[in-house]
Amino acid sequence: MLRGFAGTRVLDFTTGIAGGYCSKMLADAGADVVKVEPAGGDPLRHWSASGREASRGRLFEFLHFGQRSIVGDPRDDDVRALMADADIVLEGFPAEVFDHLDPRATNPSLVHVSITPYGRRGPWAGRPWSEITLQAESGALLVRGHPARPPILAGGRITEWVTGTFAATATAGALTGARRFGRGEHVDVSMAESICIAGAVYADLIDALRGRPEHEAPHRTLETPSLEPTLDGYVGFCTNTRQQFDDFLLLIERPDLLGDEGLARALTRQARFDEWTAIVKDWTTKHTTAEIVERASELRIPVAPVLNGKTVLECEHFAARGIYRRDPTGTFLAPRRPWRLDDDDPPAPTRAPALGADTGTITPRATRPATAAPEGEAPLPLAGLRVIDLTAWW
Repeated sequence: MLRGFAGTRVLDFTTGIAGGYCSKMLADAGADVVKVEPAGGDPLRHWSASGREASRGRLFEFLHFGQRSIVGDPRDDDVRALMADADIVLEGFPAEVFDHLDPRATNPSLVHVSITPYGRRGPWAGRPWSEITLQAESGALLVRGHPARPPILAGGRITEWVTGTFAATATAGALTGARRFGRGEHVDVSMAESICIAGAVYADLIDALRGRPEHEAPHRTLETPSLEPTLDGYVGFCTNTRQQFDDFLLLIERPDLLGDEGLARALTRQARFDEWTAIVKDWTTKHTTAEIVERASELRIPVAPVLNGKTVLECEHFAARGIYRRDPTGTFLAPRRPWRLDDDDPPAPTRAPALGADTGTITPRATRPATAAPEGEAPLPLAGLRVIDLTAWW
């Protein structure tokens, strides 16, 4: 029996974080990922957070542990032969490149995944982009932050990570369908559409349901309490329910504010932001982060310490679970795969490939049977599967 994606071959033509994170998750699930790179390699090979060019890009290595690398182009004969044998192809080229190649014509069970800023079609296809323009165009900048202050960019190139997550999920579903029904899919993943869902949190829809006029901008919001200063650092809260907020008032020793309907409602609490934050900080800055986390947890208020590059490695929970592991070269720490199969810890990562290290050594698999395209319209990939959802919130 296959475990995860063992036995699955992926050709990854992408560069950057979105495609890299998608291929990483497939590799973490057991897939054989072959990274097909231009002569200069993926630019992340030399990227560092310092802004200086690095001889070894640690982010690249994290995204490509255990993969293989060849130098080539999708139009090369040897690369096309590998595509005819692959289970999954990831790419971010302009639409005309793969429209001309049409890899599913010779490999009908192939899952072809395109990851682009705006999708392969439409008036913005091929338009220049950056993290901040995608967040702005999604509406995320418009709805985030205090109304009287400049908009806030969500940091960490979050759009690219979210897109990689969405792409991997869609790829897994499409591969499931290909194995069940014998027909692959073309999955068109748009970074802009991904952050529309993940970044703007449907603020326009929520405001419309509240009766906001059609041409009026969505209401800008922020959580409070949220990230708050403490005696020795910062702590994060979330009080989305009335019970959580009332318990928060008990936490900060202000039971006299119970029943204040203005403070109890998020929107009107925002209008009294300066008054409210002064109340919160007056209490939080007199207590340590650890003390606040313990007290808030006893009251069942969602709470967490705000960790930095040093303290995230010292976190008791992360240390107990072995979240961070040395890379195969022993030069940096990286988070392990964030899920387990049958409660087994994931294996230690193996080295990311040198550029072109496997060029000329990878051949089509002789044992892979040819798959004929089924007649008629294929069902959706998960058709017929039943899911029991016992979760809450998001």
